[in-house]
Amino acid sequence: MNNLRFARQFLLHPKQLGTLVQSGRMLANRMADEVEGCVQVVELGAGTGPVTREILRRLPESASLTCFEINREFCRCLESIDDPRLRVVNDDAAKCERYVDRADCVVSGLPLTLFDGRAREAILAIARRSGRFIQLQYTTALSRDIRRHFSDVRLKFVPLNFPPAFLYICTCSCKVHVL
Repeated sequence: MNNLRFARQFLLHPKQLGTLVQSGRMLANRMADEVEGCVQVVELGAGTGPVTREILRRLPESASLTCFEINREFCRCLESIDDPRLRVVNDDAAKCERYVDRADCVVSGLPLTLFDGRAREAILAIARRSGRFIQLQYTTALSRDIRRHFSDVRLKFVPLNFPPAFLYICTCSCKVHVL
């Protein structure tokens, strides 16, 4: 059901979604594995929630997950997840700092390669302040931009996803944690 909903929304808003299908289980697991040890997590572009659900499975009970999703239809899917640690925000991810003061980790499914330069830089600046950033992309075209913001960047390939995906696993020595 969520795959059909996702595809329909892609046809209506292709630049918001960047792909016709939602993240698969393998990709969601790989992304969620990277939040280990974090207690204040922000997810940008949560979609219908496959990554959200996997993150919640791994977070301690005292943790929190704030999801930003601009698509109201997807927010309804996220709001159906029954977990007191989850907060769903129906707003632009670039406005994250209005809702969240601190974060240990930012997880992003935003199609940053489709964003204009100013919007992409705003998201990367928010992510950098968290200290840890996990970014899903379907190409490696963002490498230069990401490496300007983060001192340590690892790239992981997830072939068992449709389409195959890349994960940027980024850390910054600044570790400010204040958004």
